[in-house]
Amino acid sequence: MTMDKKVAIFLFGRPASGKGTQAKILSDKTGFYHFTTSREGKEYINAHDDEQTKRQAELYKAGKLFLPEWTSRVVLEKTREIIKMAKGIIYDGTPRTLYEAKAVFPEMVKLLGKENVYVLLIDISVEEFKRRVEKRLICNRDSRHVYIRSDSLMPGTKCPDGDGVLETRDLDKKEVLQMRTDEYAEKTIPAIKFIEGLHTITTINGEQSVENVHKDIIEALNL
Repeated sequence: MTMDKKVAIFLFGRPASGKGTQAKILSDKTGFYHFTTSREGKEYINAHDDEQTKRQAELYKAGKLFLPEWTSRVVLEKTREIIKMAKGIIYDGTPRTLYEAKAVFPEMVKLLGKENVYVLLIDISVEEFKRRVEKRLICNRDSRHVYIRSDSLMPGTKCPDGDGVLETRDLDKKEVLQMRTDEYAEKTIPAIKFIEGLHTITTINGEQSVENVHKDIIEALNL
């Protein structure tokens, strides 16, 4: 990777694969903008009151993905704003559907050049996913701050990296998790396969320690 050019890094992985944690670590290291669709979408919802945008708020509360057409528009709109100021962007789980992949990924390649776009898949098993979700906590102020429950980190504990407190996400409740698991299989995997037909995807073993996953990512990006 050449740091003198603007870069886009796409991190994929099933829920609880650690892509959010790795995106934050990588963002801190490189200074690249950490882009999460959920956060950018919520900020867009708060700033707009058209009917289509209001509908997205209802979907998010129900644990469902934003509609692909709306999401693609927001991602591209926000990307064009961010890339003017940022050295690069790290996409945390974006795009999430085949529609979004077709709308967003070719535009990113066109905008930055194929050689400046990197795609990584952090791979964990279904069993590991279930184990992690049972212990996952998230900051109620910043969804990029994700932790594993321990003796020192419990619901209600102050976030170590922010002003919020740690809690179990509504999205991690059992009835919503099954929906998210199904959506990953039915919607996100086809998006990944589409991108694989256009671009090299490097698979990272996500069942290692956070440090070793980060090390493998750095090696894959040649940083």
